[in-house]
Amino acid sequence: MMKLPPKPAALNTVIASAPPVYRPQRSAPVISPKIVPVQLKPVFAPAVIIRHTPKPYTVMQPKMLSGQPKFYPNLNPAAALNVDPAEFMHLEGSFDQSYFRMRRGGDHGALVPNTKFIFVRTVEGDVVMHQRYRHPVLAQGKPVLYAGEAYFNNGRLDWWSNGSGNYRPDADHAEQARLPMERFFTYEDVLRGKNKHEEAIKPHRKL
Repeated sequence: MMKLPPKPAALNTVIASAPPVYRPQRSAPVISPKIVPVQLKPVFAPAVIIRHTPKPYTVMQPKMLSGQPKFYPNLNPAAALNVDPAEFMHLEGSFDQSYFRMRRGGDHGALVPNTKFIFVRTVEGDVVMHQRYRHPVLAQGKPVLYAGEAYFNNGRLDWWSNGSGNYRPDADHAEQARLPMERFFTYEDVLRGKNKHEEAIKPHRKL
């Protein structure tokens, strides 16, 4: 019989392990944060209120526009007593205001003022006077254009002032009284007697 060739000896082969397969890892998506605009509120400094004490015998009022009259309110409503207006005097002056007369209520006869009177100039433009009645009575409690006192000497105006504790008009608007400004004295001047001193050096205009 024919002999078969011997089988080759088993070879000790070392099979190298294959390298690991590279599998890329999935990276987590990067989410950028949303930017929300924030509007800042403006910061204002606190208002500073400056308080001051008004001068005596004056009333602080808002300034009026140029050409507009200033009205003075009655500061003492309880003093506005109910009196018949027929007892009030209404002042009338000459063209140059060198001589004055007055009429009582609706009387037609004219009288000559010859003493000190309390007066108001109403919003209608009338100068209402009386020797005893206070300013709120003459104005019937209403606002006025001006108020004060006036002293007459046989129809001539010696002096007048802004003396009124119930209306307290300021001297800056004395022209609203429509009386001669050269005869005007502030209430403080009258208290000092300056009106009597000036009267000696301010002769009346001749008629």
